[in-house]
Amino acid sequence: MPEIKAYAPGIYARSEELVQATRDLDRGRTTPEAVESRRREDLAALLRAQEEAGLDYLSDGLLVWQDIFRPFCEAARGLEPGPLTRFLNTNTFYRAPVPTGEPLGLDSPLGPPYFEVSELPRGRWVATLPSPHAMAAFAAGELDARELAGRVLRPQVEWLAENGCALVVLQEAALFGGNIDLHPLGAALEELRGPLPLALQLPFGDAGEVLGELVELDVEAIGVDFYSTDVEALPRPFPKTLLAGVVDARNSLLEDPQEVAKFGRGLLEELDGELHLVPNGDLQFVPERIARQKLARLGEAAKILKEER
Repeated sequence: MPEIKAYAPGIYARSEELVQATRDLDRGRTTPEAVESRRREDLAALLRAQEEAGLDYLSDGLLVWQDIFRPFCEAARGLEPGPLTRFLNTNTFYRAPVPTGEPLGLDSPLGPPYFEVSELPRGRWVATLPSPHAMAAFAAGELDARELAGRVLRPQVEWLAENGCALVVLQEAALFGGNIDLHPLGAALEELRGPLPLALQLPFGDAGEVLGELVELDVEAIGVDFYSTDVEALPRPFPKTLLAGVVDARNSLLEDPQEVAKFGRGLLEELDGELHLVPNGDLQFVPERIARQKLARLGEAAKILKEER
């Protein structure tokens, strides 16, 4: 029977106290030290919540990331943050990557506080990065996905491998809408192969039309939002590890662990690879107290399935 894991990649919800502290800093009402202290409290609470939920991989929640692209736009040569752009059909925005004309490169991979490696258990944590294809597709200007992968993201993946990361989840939100050419994505993924297992997650969209082609890509895992994608669209038997988006990160309604486990039980019958239970996208889209409860229910659903083996 396929192995079962549960975890929550992506940007996690900030507490009301951290959000208020950040606003106060913008208005000159507090200090950077006070904001950092509050962020550390949020990080400790998140790690504790994941451990209590029994999740198999931990995440630091990317609590200093304004959006999935911004840190690389600020750190890499040849890129800069551009205009505010709505992310899919959510109420959040990202700064579109803008090419500056300088050759692309990441001289110094992102370390703390972008990845809190000293707080994460070596060999048991997951990192989330933008897919190079999505980064190029959402750019305000011409960017090549393969160059982004090889010159900007590859050094980061190597750094993550050296610092005890177990899995890299590439957030890919530019494959919806039909008539998608997957060749640029496949070529970009070739540049990232080797240091760590790669998962390609398609958040908040119907992946049904591309799943048949996605399973041919050279990645270990594919992430599917099952709130937007019909389970019947899943190729059978599914040849890779499946990141099953079974907790809705855009809705405050709390999932029933028994129902999630029932759905997962059906998926297990269709898999050749492992089953990983995850949210269908970043948990930043719900209040932190709701996100914490969703973590607990995700872990409980995984526990039910594991005990049945």
